[in-house]
Amino acid sequence: MRRLKRSEGDRATERLSGAHPRSRRRVVRGYLLLPHLVPVLVVELAVAGFAAIAWRGVPPALLAQLLLAMLGAQLVIGAVNELVDLPFDAIGQPWKPLPAGDVSVKGARGVAAVGGVLAVVFGLPLGLSSFALLALGTGLGLAYDLWLKRSAWSWLPYLLALPLLPIWVFTALGRPEPRLLLLYPLGGLATIGIHLAQALPDVAVDRAAALPTVTSRAGAPAVFVLAWAAALSAPLLVWMAAGDLVAGVAAGPNQLAAGITVALMLANVALVVLNRRWAAVAAFPLVALATLAVALAWTASLQR
Repeated sequence: MRRLKRSEGDRATERLSGAHPRSRRRVVRGYLLLPHLVPVLVVELAVAGFAAIAWRGVPPALLAQLLLAMLGAQLVIGAVNELVDLPFDAIGQPWKPLPAGDVSVKGARGVAAVGGVLAVVFGLPLGLSSFALLALGTGLGLAYDLWLKRSAWSWLPYLLALPLLPIWVFTALGRPEPRLLLLYPLGGLATIGIHLAQALPDVAVDRAAALPTVTSRAGAPAVFVLAWAAALSAPLLVWMAAGDLVAGVAAGPNQLAAGITVALMLANVALVVLNRRWAAVAAFPLVALATLAVALAWTASLQR
């Protein structure tokens, strides 16, 4: 991990840390939020869902192994992300765990190290092929953290890494499904929508910093619309694929997922009327859950 240079952001961090003594409650909260708790929970839910589809009645011990391996990967990606962002967050988002002093730099590095150990200890016994996929997904996440997050290519790791999740689960359980590769063309736009939704709360900060990202150039209203337009593309493309690309695919799960996507979008739009700030924060979990519903439905329909 590259060494963070001292800057105005670092000095601001030191001032904030000294101004707010850390309570045990704040420390616990800080370590929970550090690796991005909501995305981690969504990913773990996805692992459990795909495992249930791949292997009905999957043994609890094997499911726990899958969840811990993926948790390790997510801890690495999330902790490194926060370490890299520290100089920027100290100025633009001083309430986050690291700049607020609730988690130390050493502690964040420790979270990343623990995550790496979990990924290896629980991921490697699942097989070399599945471990290679896990390592690839983790590497894409780190590439986003270290190089691509503040560039015009920030969307690329999402496009490449998210469809790997069900492929990894099926491979780890010894039930590879080649048709899952169709998730790339079918869900590619939706994965970019997840990226847009996750970046939505940071658009104002990114624009103030003149970062050359797609979201900072588009602005928050456009990013919100584009995120949901991308999410809606998934059920539409899956519906087209079910009829034209893959014969014998059950339509019921995909129709249900389409309904869930529309319902979640309408809920997010309603929240915009009530509170735009909370609507921006809620966009990521809602878009992610909508996309997950479509991916689970597509995967389940293939198993019938």
